[in-house]
Amino acid sequence: MTLQERIAHEVEFRRSEIISLMQKLVQTESTTGNELRIGQLVAEECRKDGLEVEVVEPAPGRLNVVAKYSGAIGSPKVMMYSHLDTVPPGNLKEWTHPPYSGHIADGYLWGRGASDDKLATCGLIMAFRILRSLGLRLKGDIIFTHVGDEEKGGGQGFRHLVDKGYGEGVDSLFYGHGGSADQIGIASNGSRSYTIKVKGRAAHTARLEQGVNAVVKAAKLILKLNELGDTVNNRTYHLPGTDTIMRSRFSINRCNGYVGGNIVPDVCDVMVDRRFTPGETAEQTERELRRVVEDLKKEDTEFDAEISFADGMALSVSPADSEIVKTIQRVAQNVLGVKPKPGGGSHSSDHGWFVNKHHKPLASYGVGGEGTHMVNERVKTEDLLTTTKVYALFMTEMLGVQ
Repeated sequence: MTLQERIAHEVEFRRSEIISLMQKLVQTESTTGNELRIGQLVAEECRKDGLEVEVVEPAPGRLNVVAKYSGAIGSPKVMMYSHLDTVPPGNLKEWTHPPYSGHIADGYLWGRGASDDKLATCGLIMAFRILRSLGLRLKGDIIFTHVGDEEKGGGQGFRHLVDKGYGEGVDSLFYGHGGSADQIGIASNGSRSYTIKVKGRAAHTARLEQGVNAVVKAAKLILKLNELGDTVNNRTYHLPGTDTIMRSRFSINRCNGYVGGNIVPDVCDVMVDRRFTPGETAEQTERELRRVVEDLKKEDTEFDAEISFADGMALSVSPADSEIVKTIQRVAQNVLGVKPKPGGGSHSSDHGWFVNKHHKPLASYGVGGEGTHMVNERVKTEDLLTTTKVYALFMTEMLGVQ
């Protein structure tokens, strides 16, 4: 029996265990900022497999799990990542099955986080457990990082780990995620969130001529910003070595200027979410906003506003022909009969913190998952098993077996 056949047999043998763990993960509510319970659960699961587990808590209740495996020769060293936090479930009435039920129906396991990103958390834990149960000793080292705060940029999660040096000496980063079996992620846009505070002067509505209405001034700003958005959203970038077209993104996602029902508002906040491709820079995104504000100040002597940077994620670009990409392609070809193509997306991700600091390659891969950030998020149970199989075989191929 080949190694691939042994792994496939063990995955099938442990089918109920894999599905049960996934149910536990989904049933453990873990919206961003509330990662304590799921972090404890994952840490305990990793300890069961003899891993050296460290719980990193950058703030009270904000748990990140680092679980280390020391291989026979210690090289290569691969970091394998999943994130534990999820977005909120949204309107509970719209869910076919409750979002924290982990219910199985119609061949799917349903619940918030099933695709993003508990599929990968379960797959990584069970893939290593399967190798251990088969008595396999890998040559290289693995650093499993199961983190929180990804949905808010990673400041209390993966970025914190990178800043604290957990990525030192790592040769490549494997980012587990739900997705299409024929695609490998190697790039994502950078992101910048800006708040533009439009200033006015408060007054009673009965004497509104004494005030300067910040909401009205913000409306003028929004029209100009929308013009900029039309320009930005038409920008594209062809990712070298792939057939991927990455797109710039500009969206006005909040406008808040209410003070009171009888008060001319003296301030109005406008929030812009900006995603930039490798063909742009973070500095460019700010310059373009400032140009809009300055032009309005010239047109309207009463217009006043200031721009502040809220948060964001680093741009992330890795080679299309790295060893980690080639390894995923070989494994997918063997297991699934498809050779996935490397490519990039217009989204943003926290793996950019690692790539920009260490200049080592990144590849993201997973099989299945539907409804990310939507109601009725789910994953096919068969895709959960396939992801586990692919991850296990990837570990043997990438790290070698003694």
